[in-house]
Amino acid sequence: MTVVNKEICNSNPEAEIRDGFASWDHGKKTHFSIKYTWFDKRGHACRGGEVPVEALPQMVDVAIKHGYLSKDVFKKSVI
Repeated sequence: MTVVNKEICNSNPEAEIRDGFASWDHGKKTHFSIKYTWFDKRGHACRGGEVPVEALPQMVDVAIKHGYLSKDVFKKSVI
């Protein structure tokens, strides 16, 4: 992933949410992904789970359907 933006994760201030060009983009700058990144004891970024941006809505739906998230979580977001 080529990181374009990053911000501190609200649920874990020792982690970041990063977005940018996906690792499978191969320099075309047409595929985007988002990633949860945490850091090792030396402060180096560890590999996080990289997900195509297009998959995020379905991932949220699945998390709500299986009880991992509540729709109320969006009342606290910036959406």
